[in-house]
Amino acid sequence: MKSLALLPLLLLCCAPLYAAGGQKDELPPGASIEKDPKYPPVVAYTLKNGLKLLILEKTFVPTVSFTLMFKAGNVDGQQGKTGLAHLMEHMAFKGTKTINSANYAKEKIALEKVEKAAQAMIAEESAAAPDLKKVEELRKALAAAEKEADALIVKDEYWKLYNTLGESGMNAMTSTDYTGYVVSLPSNRLEAWMVIESDRFKNPVLREFYRERNVVMEERRMGEADPNRTMWETLVSNAFVAHPYQNPTIGWMDDLKRLTRTDAEAFFKAFYVPNNATLAVVGDVRPTEVIKLAEKYFGGWQNRPLPARAYTREPAQKSEKVVSVFFKAKPALRMGFHNPGMDNPEIYPLIMACEVLSNGKTGRFYKTLVEGKELALYAEAYPSFPGNRYPSLTVIAAAPKAPHTVEELDAALLAEVETLKKEPPTRWELDKILNNYEAEMIKQLESNSGLGMNLAQNEQILGDWKYDWRIGEELRKVTPEQISAAAAKYLTRENRTVVFLKEPLK
Repeated sequence: MKSLALLPLLLLCCAPLYAAGGQKDELPPGASIEKDPKYPPVVAYTLKNGLKLLILEKTFVPTVSFTLMFKAGNVDGQQGKTGLAHLMEHMAFKGTKTINSANYAKEKIALEKVEKAAQAMIAEESAAAPDLKKVEELRKALAAAEKEADALIVKDEYWKLYNTLGESGMNAMTSTDYTGYVVSLPSNRLEAWMVIESDRFKNPVLREFYRERNVVMEERRMGEADPNRTMWETLVSNAFVAHPYQNPTIGWMDDLKRLTRTDAEAFFKAFYVPNNATLAVVGDVRPTEVIKLAEKYFGGWQNRPLPARAYTREPAQKSEKVVSVFFKAKPALRMGFHNPGMDNPEIYPLIMACEVLSNGKTGRFYKTLVEGKELALYAEAYPSFPGNRYPSLTVIAAAPKAPHTVEELDAALLAEVETLKKEPPTRWELDKILNNYEAEMIKQLESNSGLGMNLAQNEQILGDWKYDWRIGEELRKVTPEQISAAAAKYLTRENRTVVFLKEPLK
């Protein structure tokens, strides 16, 4: 069995020198460096406005990766305004008062005309009995206002700036829990990133909003034609009856049709604040320089009190839900069991239960259902979906191998779960899982962008950048009997929702 001793050795290879009397740079007051060899030597610092910095110096390659993560996901949208978090992610690439604008003073007036025309059109479209002739007139008025605003836009200037700087992997992602913005650059572009990104989130202009909203609506239509996406959406919308995890991240079409730029600006003002963000910087940088530049460019970013997030708790599920979705596609199934949440100690044996069932070709699902009985094309288990901030679903995803049906596979999967409840995993099964976990954690250190994403997500969503390392420690404490007990408690018929994907009825 591999030892965790390998992890500190690799971590020390990328550690900067902070030895007393020999260090090049003295960390400023308030900054701290992680010295426990179990963890990467991350420097942590929080600006006065609440922005958290996590900096890991790795000098192997002259590049640096940035991850700026906001605790602003679809779960934070108001009912009736789903999809705002995702649409705001799109808007964040539309520039600022100085980027993508030929003359912002004039553009601001033009954008106000666009918003007035759009709100009038949406109001008429949303009426109980819309006047179709009036709707068409209002659409033409909106198109004319947008054309006037378009004349004041410098197209794609934001992207061109980053291309000139030598960007790699520039992207953004929205989940039900968070929105994150990532990019990698040559390490001598550190200050350039600070200049651009501080402006991006201090002075955004949500230009081309309705055109981008139409793009998202088209994404929504494409998703409705995707059987896999439909299965996942059907699972959460049926499994959750009260908590906002029931809503798709892209939003419901009826909501998207009625979203306005004013709505997006309100979402931005509520959640895009420094005290709701974590910045992870990983690569060939000096922590003192990163902190100095962050203070210079992000220090003036105004914080605000965050909205209350007392979302309705999901009540206990007391009856099995079975839903059939009909698609001209190969059959499959998704089943979800409500779990206690990632901050509950009972999640650790549930994580191990998922690994016992589906950890590669030695997992029980593969050995018994894919390779043995040849019932399944694949069968996998995931500890938490669709998010980690609140109690979520432990999920099993599988597809039957012809000529077997989804009902046959469902019965076989449940039989394997029942076996796990009665027959605790062997020591060999657990050692294999723990070895694989350690290997993945070590492999993660190779990627600046992957490690930056991990640090920012763990800190901002789970409250501790060391979360993944601590999970490894907790998993080592889990006993075979605890795994069986967790399966018996949570993986039950009355606690599950299952979605069958079937051929349309003839």
